[in-house]
Amino acid sequence: MAKSGEKTVKEYLENRGLKAVKMPEGDIKTVDFEIYYQNRLVCYLEEKTIELTPLAWKDVDPFYNAIAKHIYEAVKQFKSVNPARTVPNVLSLTNMDPARNVNDLFTTLTGYIITPRGKMRRIPNMKRLEDDLPLIDLYLWFDKDQLTGHIYDQEAPNIHDSLIEMLGLEQDL
Repeated sequence: MAKSGEKTVKEYLENRGLKAVKMPEGDIKTVDFEIYYQNRLVCYLEEKTIELTPLAWKDVDPFYNAIAKHIYEAVKQFKSVNPARTVPNVLSLTNMDPARNVNDLFTTLTGYIITPRGKMRRIPNMKRLEDDLPLIDLYLWFDKDQLTGHIYDQEAPNIHDSLIEMLGLEQDL
């Protein structure tokens, strides 16, 4: 299924005028793509596909841990190919579970859920990602074959307005 996610992301990028070059897999960890705009490397991108995950009612939802596991793996890959952080690191998550959405990524990153009444509640016993969060500059969220969300810190040093514009993402206030 991961190849399907890679194909979706590559098509999205190429429709935006970017060139997605698949990195060869070898003995050292690599990311999936080098992304170029006008023959200039603009970011590295790793795609992870999230399969259907059953709900858990008495414990931390395993979906959050599945996302966290993908983040941990991607961080290792980014450290391998971009240790000096010369360009942004972008993690693309392709979600195959129709009951999930980008809010689940937000919950995984922050440890908070947004209740139906709009309040934020901390989830106890969730894996913490604080040490790894600064190593990924932008998260793209695809529901099957559609980009449906993204998360980034506008203060992140590697995220530039030009990259956000190239990717066709709206900038929030």
